[in-house]
Amino acid sequence: MLPSTAKDSLCLLSTYLEELEAMELKKFKIYLGTAQEELGQDKIPWGRMEKAGPLEMAQLLVTHLGTRDAWLLALRTFDRIHRKDLWEKGQREELVRVTPPGAQNSLGRQSTCLLEVSPSTPRKDPQKLYRDYVRRRFQLMEDRNARLGECVNLSHRYTRLLLVKEHSNPTWAQQKLLDMGRGHARSMGHQPSSIQMETLFEPDEERPEPPRTVVLQGAAGMGKSMLAHKAMLDWANGKLFHGKFHYVFYISCRELNRSHVQCSVQDLIASCWPEPSMPLQELIRAPEHLLLIIDGFDELQPSFHEAQGPWCICWEDRPSTELLLGSLIRKKLLPELSLLITTRPCALEKLHRCLEHPRHVQILGFSEAEKKEYCYQYFHNAEQAHQVFSFLRDNELLFTMCFVPMVSWVVCTCLKQQLEGGGLLRQTSRTTTAVYMFYLLSLMHPKPGTPTFKAPLNHKGLVSLAADGVWNQKILFEERDLQKHGLDGCDVSAFLNINIFQKDINCEKFYSFIHLSFQEFFAAMYCVLHGGETVRRVLAEYGLSERSFVALTARFLFGLLDEDMSRYLEKNLGWKISPHIKAELLAWIHSKAHSEGSTLQHGSLELFSCLYEIQDEEFIQEALSPFQAIVVSNIATKMEHMICSFCVRHCRNVMVLHLYGSAYSEGEGEGDRDNGTGPPGTRTLSRDSPERSALPDAYCEHLAAAVCTNPNLIELALDRNALGSRGVGRLCQGLRHPSCKLQNLRLKRCQVSGSACQDLAMALIANRNLIRMDLSGNAFGLPDVALLCEGLRHPRCQLQMIQLRRCGLEPGACGELASVLSANAHLEELDLTGNALEDRGLRLLCEGLRHPVCRLRTLWLKICHLGPASCEDLASTLRVNQSLTELDLGLNDLGDPGVLLLCEGLSHPECKLQSLRLGICRLGSAACEGLARVLQVHPCIRDLDLSFNDLGDKGLWLLGEGLRHPTCRLQKLWLDSCGLTAKACEDLSSILGTNQSLTELYLTNNALEDAGVRLLCRRLRHPGCKLRVLWLFGMALSKMTHRRLAALRAAKPYLDIGC
Repeated sequence: MLPSTAKDSLCLLSTYLEELEAMELKKFKIYLGTAQEELGQDKIPWGRMEKAGPLEMAQLLVTHLGTRDAWLLALRTFDRIHRKDLWEKGQREELVRVTPPGAQNSLGRQSTCLLEVSPSTPRKDPQKLYRDYVRRRFQLMEDRNARLGECVNLSHRYTRLLLVKEHSNPTWAQQKLLDMGRGHARSMGHQPSSIQMETLFEPDEERPEPPRTVVLQGAAGMGKSMLAHKAMLDWANGKLFHGKFHYVFYISCRELNRSHVQCSVQDLIASCWPEPSMPLQELIRAPEHLLLIIDGFDELQPSFHEAQGPWCICWEDRPSTELLLGSLIRKKLLPELSLLITTRPCALEKLHRCLEHPRHVQILGFSEAEKKEYCYQYFHNAEQAHQVFSFLRDNELLFTMCFVPMVSWVVCTCLKQQLEGGGLLRQTSRTTTAVYMFYLLSLMHPKPGTPTFKAPLNHKGLVSLAADGVWNQKILFEERDLQKHGLDGCDVSAFLNINIFQKDINCEKFYSFIHLSFQEFFAAMYCVLHGGETVRRVLAEYGLSERSFVALTARFLFGLLDEDMSRYLEKNLGWKISPHIKAELLAWIHSKAHSEGSTLQHGSLELFSCLYEIQDEEFIQEALSPFQAIVVSNIATKMEHMICSFCVRHCRNVMVLHLYGSAYSEGEGEGDRDNGTGPPGTRTLSRDSPERSALPDAYCEHLAAAVCTNPNLIELALDRNALGSRGVGRLCQGLRHPSCKLQNLRLKRCQVSGSACQDLAMALIANRNLIRMDLSGNAFGLPDVALLCEGLRHPRCQLQMIQLRRCGLEPGACGELASVLSANAHLEELDLTGNALEDRGLRLLCEGLRHPVCRLRTLWLKICHLGPASCEDLASTLRVNQSLTELDLGLNDLGDPGVLLLCEGLSHPECKLQSLRLGICRLGSAACEGLARVLQVHPCIRDLDLSFNDLGDKGLWLLGEGLRHPTCRLQKLWLDSCGLTAKACEDLSSILGTNQSLTELYLTNNALEDAGVRLLCRRLRHPGCKLRVLWLFGMALSKMTHRRLAALRAAKPYLDIGC
């Protein structure tokens, strides 16, 4: 048992601790552990402190440290949690003022030094003093929902974010939304463009000099401010920028908004220094070792963005805050100073105008691994963390949204309360609005033991305050703003943060919503509560533009009209939403359809996002009824895909539907195989792409429902949608449905392979409406092609066109395709561009082309690794096949010998070919002689493309023999980049004077010079010349020649002259 004096001390210490609120006691425990670390003492185990009440906590302190040291440590902690009243009161206790003999240990000495500083006490090293201050300031964080009383160590909660270097294209940055998929997030983490915080200011292969300015951009809730705080803490702990920056200062743009006084750099830094005096000379003497973190550039008032000089160039000058910040950012002041600026993408353009050669880094949020880490960081209980994470992974929609750190926090907060209530939520929220609504409701029903407040919250005042802030683009509110909206005297701590800012020698209190997105959510609640003019105002400002400052408010507005959300509002707040608001939204959508036509393209993804939030199938169907064509581009995330599929499932009148995913790589053809040659920071498809990277099953299930329930849908394009084999299988279930009327299906670069080919084959057999299919950009092996061809050969297959561009087909695949040509009389167009078929593959294909059943009209064999031997097979085919009218052999190494062999077939009387493309086939003048003979005997040839072959003037002269022949009926001739000179224009002039069929002539990138073009102009002015198109791009022509061409256009307005 403790002695009586110890018991008295224990009771007294317990009394002090009982004066702490629940949240303050939590902070006391955390600071206590930190203080023990600093003093080198053994820590009281957290497991014993975590659930200890005031009396238990006092017992732990006294038992662990002894009576006096427990008191000194407690007083020190009172000071650090800003309970000066308890600190001052404790100083007067006899236990502190009287020191028993021999009782002064190391802890006592250190604590006493903290309590009473003697004038003779040597000052700490400034850098150590400042690091200690930064560590104290940033090591703890409170969860945004203050009502829960969370106060955690920032290092324990922080989860590493995925950062990538990006170019500073503001438009791209606005439009490119971060991919929320698990597979993509993981792959992006290993891309060469990724960057770590430790190397933000280090040189790389693109910039040999270290950058002085780094811009960290990220959407709302992406964790920019927490990242800035973690950078401060890591620097203070010696973990970040070690040896590079001696001092790092944090500037909040929110606080700067409230500063209207003139100040210098000294004043700015002094606001960050822990003591009245600071070593200014030491700081200014080496500005290259200073880092200034400017957090929240997008939150600055317009006066900061529009500031004009004269700029401040001396650190002692005292300009306005706007000019001071502008001078620092523009490097007019302290140019050696390094800057780290965080901002939303919406402010990038304004910021970009102020910077010189900054490094732009984008925050992509959490990958799957980081989502899991965050979940385990949030829940101290491993079993709970595992339960929640498994639950989230099973719910694809909810899990997808958690790539945004802010949403992860909201979801974890909500699920934590569900767990504490006895079980996990069974039916989870599907929309962003629902997640935020669930969060709101959780705050309105606090857990038992939460203190009661002095006055109930006026929710109508809260939403009114939010709406007023949105319209005025205001995020900081003063006391009088709260009074204006009836919130004075109310406890708003669950929804608003309290910010204390310095003003002269006093402090002012300001309020802000825990996050801007919550302000926008509450503003939307104001709109649905009042309806009428407020709704019309939001819609007019929104205009389906994601860059509008009310974009998120508009989405929440739609979401709150969902029946479940409306019931929640009525049940919990007594708010009844007018049914007229839905009608008003519907009329607004129809008015846009009336003004922009029956094709929905501009703002289509935004409209879909709004319709998804409302979750009303009848409303969506009616809203989309005016549109006959819908085009959605740059669908970047799984969530966006789900939004689109959910909406199109309820389209009933749309005839054409295009859903374009974001590109997997820079070049369409280079992304089909993961060969490691793609540019940094791009995604490439692999032939063996795992199914885990495919889109959710529900996506294709929605599309399958759309194709079999919409009798008007005849064209569906899903370019760059990662469907995978499972997804294609589900889509084919809809294609096989008797009600499906789809005619044109495009699945370009959709990761189609394996079993999906069998599903497609079955769909081709079952669906007699399907006549066009594009499977380009998918990696097909020989077994895959064999499965697909089973369907193409079937008598019920009605397909007329199939495109297999860049599918990695092997020569053996041509045998399967030949069997299709031999059996399917409906197939008229076959595109095999970009497949390494080689001569042996073409030989197999020609067996099918020569079959009597074959009715193929168009054959594309561009970039197929063909040589002269292929031309011999094609020549024999052209003698027999009377259906083939269009043949593209571009970018094959045919050479003159190959084309001369081809001409033997072209000259045959049975050949019906009308269009021949031989661009970039390494042809010379000899090939022109053979082609001229074809033109003299074969009147069917209408189009001839010889671009990018070194024909020269001699080649044109030989070709002219055929072009001038009376039998020639050529209409279009491409001679771009063929090495022609002014001399060739004499032959061209002669040809134009004789040939009455030629209407289009393309001569781009030839050195015809002024003399040659003038010669052509004289011929073109002749009334008998039938030419309608003449392209002369890529030539250095004089002003005089351009005037002649202009005069020719005026004389013949129907003549299209390109130059």
